[in-house]
Amino acid sequence: MTSNRFFFESTQIQFPYIYLEGDEHHHLTNVVRIKPPQKVWLFDGKGTGYLTEVEEILGERTRLRILKKEKENPPRVKITLSQALIKTKNMEFILQKVTELGLSHFIPVITSRSLVKVEDKINTKISRWKRIIREAAKQSGASYLPSVSPPQELSRVIQRKEEKKLFLSERGGKKLKEILLDDPQVSGGGLFSTALILVGPEGGWTEKEEIDILEHGFERVSLGSQILRTETASICAAAMMAHFWNH
Repeated sequence: MTSNRFFFESTQIQFPYIYLEGDEHHHLTNVVRIKPPQKVWLFDGKGTGYLTEVEEILGERTRLRILKKEKENPPRVKITLSQALIKTKNMEFILQKVTELGLSHFIPVITSRSLVKVEDKINTKISRWKRIIREAAKQSGASYLPSVSPPQELSRVIQRKEEKKLFLSERGGKKLKEILLDDPQVSGGGLFSTALILVGPEGGWTEKEEIDILEHGFERVSLGSQILRTETASICAAAMMAHFWNH
């Protein structure tokens, strides 16, 4: 067993070899300085991992021989976090932590009080988010990578069809811990397989936004009497849901 883990694309498999390329090849050869015949784990972000042995380091890629394949079961509940756009540093911190927690999907949402505007170079930002997710998965041992959507308007997000839809509100609501403790899902009931938690910006939801959210089947929930920063609230809610439903 080794603590070194590297991400690979499924197109890099030419059985019984995997050819590691790009940033991961650079990291293996120039940062970690792995040499033949050392063993490393590779994972595809979709639940499959391979124990491999480094056979040859070439100019632009590393050839590794597959020794063992492992497949991890997917999460019992696929959890989506939809976070209102906030400052770049805080958004990246959230992405890192929800990857460690095993969430399945991340959707940035545009709200009336979002202080951050959608940038023209959104594809560049999404590419950076995906790199952050991969690094977090490598460090934490996560086998599944959450997918990331481009920023979406709130009016579109609230129309999603997850079976369980919650949103954090400063205007009250049932405590999230009570919902989780009372939920038959916790005892293995398997009543739903998808859930979404919606978290607002620093300034909170407008009254009209809350009305619209409620009208689309969301349940208002609270994390308690203290007012948390939005990134703290996101991570706290995601951790609670992941713990009760998937761990």
